[in-house]
Amino acid sequence: MRKILFVELLGGIGDVLIALGAIQALSRSDPTAELTVLTFPPGGELLETDRLIHRVVYAEPGKAKQSAIELLTREKFDLIVSDTNYDDIDVETRNFACLSGASQVVTNLWRQPPQDERVGDRFLQILLSEGLIKKDAVKPAQVHLTPTELNKAQKLFHHLRRPLVFFCSDAGMAIKRWSEVNFITLGKILQQRWGATVIVPVGSNLNQSTNIVEGIGKEAQILPRGKLRDLAAALACADLVVASDTGPARIAAALNVPTITLFGPSWHGRYGQPPPHVNLQGYPECPERNISNFTVQECWYSGICPLDKGWQSCMEEISVDEVLAVVEKFLN
Repeated sequence: MRKILFVELLGGIGDVLIALGAIQALSRSDPTAELTVLTFPPGGELLETDRLIHRVVYAEPGKAKQSAIELLTREKFDLIVSDTNYDDIDVETRNFACLSGASQVVTNLWRQPPQDERVGDRFLQILLSEGLIKKDAVKPAQVHLTPTELNKAQKLFHHLRRPLVFFCSDAGMAIKRWSEVNFITLGKILQQRWGATVIVPVGSNLNQSTNIVEGIGKEAQILPRGKLRDLAAALACADLVVASDTGPARIAAALNVPTITLFGPSWHGRYGQPPPHVNLQGYPECPERNISNFTVQECWYSGICPLDKGWQSCMEEISVDEVLAVVEKFLN
């Protein structure tokens, strides 16, 4: 049996979802192969019940290269694909692949990206050009949940008024967050116009979620922090998700839930969700934006826009009215 390894060690939940389309296409292109994914928790949990993936192997946090070397030392693979190049992981992958006799190795899925080609699509195009996947195997990435997980989540929300709208307000970096005031304003309008129930999952900051829910009032609710798969099952119950550019937004889109994703430093043309989901970009003409690598922008680690625009982040340039215009298309 042919053995395939996909190395995804970039570290974020969103990174796993960006790579998922390529992972699933590899499996569909060779249904008899045994496909293993090496990645980090908790993102890898989303892959565990995917029938296209034979096995998920977890790397130890902080020991990405060592985990890759250990796996490649004890097992042989016929094909190795990796989206991870930092810390010479790509070099080590190639070295051990040669030693193990792997017939094909692809270690740079990011090469020569066009400005407005989504990263996940870039991965697919490279694999197509290498002859590693079939064109009819390319489909939107999809997260698979069990009936038990879905039933459990549905029981949490079955008594609530529809539409059920989730606000995923948290983001790993402050510069990527839309303001609490904007979420509160949007939530109140959703209640008034559509009788919506707003759910705010708790991310890394309980106070942020609490402030938004209390500000919206009425039937707005917090979803307590729990396991990643429980969050995914909850998102699957939503009629609409409004989110910062973060992992939960990608989970929702991969569950076929209509999603509006708000982008600031990162460029929606590369990191946005595919249609029918909608991406809104703060200050698209920003002269400081580095489309190929937004982490080198001055604003990324400082959390403050260096331009004299009267805002802390270009996320503030995305107005509530702009989001509402998209909401109306989905909910009406």
